[in-house]
Amino acid sequence: MLPDRSADGGLDTGPLPSSGAPAENFRTRRRRLVQDDVARIAIRLFAERGYDTVSVDEIAEAAGMSQRTFFRYFATKDEVLRRYRRSLRQGLIQALKARPKGEGPVAALRAAYEQTSHVEPGDRPRVHAVARVLVAAPDLWSKDLGETVLDESVPAELGRRMKAAHGDIHPAVIAAAVSSAAIVGWNAWVRSDGSDDPAAMVVAAIDLLGLSD
Repeated sequence: MLPDRSADGGLDTGPLPSSGAPAENFRTRRRRLVQDDVARIAIRLFAERGYDTVSVDEIAEAAGMSQRTFFRYFATKDEVLRRYRRSLRQGLIQALKARPKGEGPVAALRAAYEQTSHVEPGDRPRVHAVARVLVAAPDLWSKDLGETVLDESVPAELGRRMKAAHGDIHPAVIAAAVSSAAIVGWNAWVRSDGSDDPAAMVVAAIDLLGLSD
């Protein structure tokens, strides 16, 4: 749910490791950084021209590489978009884990969604365009929802906050319910003119669940 705030798509590439880093770690990090760069460029192109109209050749050209080099990093164009969407999910998880330790699980998850779905007024037109690209790819959306349901990161953090016993399904149920409500709120913003803050729609949808700690 984390929106795309940066000019090139919101993926943080960070600095390259020092020359003293182990060779394998350096290669792994370099590969990730290249993938992040390509994903940023691709998301920008998708937002400008539409997902279906942008080809792998166009992404590769904009990234300054050949098609053959592109396929070293991504098997398909779809994989680029799925990687970007997974990065948004990771942003939510990081925001949840950063919430105060004494905060209840429902309040913490609600706050994490509110934080990661907030978009400043000046960024809303661009973020809205990117969001429309994401929801316009139904097959990828279905796969993303499947990954979200199977991801244990959020339920694990909620379970820690709840001090839930092993096998307790409450954390998973809360995570699924809040995630579904947040998606409904986010998609309502995507269908709107995008002038309002999506965070308001996301938390309003979550509050309709009536959950409390």
